Amino acid sequence: MKDAWTVDELNNIASKNKQEEDVYIPYDEVSEEASWLVELARGEEEIEHTGLINYDAVRSPEKVLRDSTVLYLRYLRNHITKLASVFNAHKSMAASGIKVYAIGNTEADFMVFRNSLKLIFSAQRPGTIQISFNAHTGGFFTSNAVNPSGASEQIGDIINAQLGPFNEAVWTYQGRPINTKEMVKYYLTRFIQNSAR
Repeated sequence: MKDAWTVDELNNIASKNKQEEDVYIPYDEVSEEASWLVELARGEEEIEHTGLINYDAVRSPEKVLRDSTVLYLRYLRNHITKLASVFNAHKSMAASGIKVYAIGNTEADFMVFRNSLKLIFSAQRPGTIQISFNAHTGGFFTSNAVNPSGASEQIGDIINAQLGPFNEAVWTYQGRPINTKEMVKYYLTRFIQNSAR
């Protein structure tokens, strides 16, 4: 039996286990997985220095939703970037490849770009992400039905986080839990088909 593991060996094991998962894992790095512990330690340090106790600020529902939204967008960006590299590796013309860009002045919003078509993932507020397409003409297009009431039409699709029993965020679309890999497959398929020349 092995007494000590190197960091590289442990990272390789963790990486292999992550690749075998079929569902969204909310944390990409071990450091992110333990970030709540860091926050608790900092909160305790603040109590010792100031004498003020404020435990609600650490894991309030608003903070859970805000942090989960940022982490989920980062996960989506990393996952889509990996899939884009697979697609690009099988294209003979580099100019028709998929590119993924961060959107400036945001925490984690990003855009997938190819042949003048954009697929945009943006946080609307904590716990709400909008997914929309933007054509080269500057107009948005979506598969959503036109609103007969005459009210302003929603641009793109909205996914929401609902708080689960242990204050964890569960991502949903129209009230139903999301299979993240299938959602990404759906949007990337539409994006690739609509951006082909």
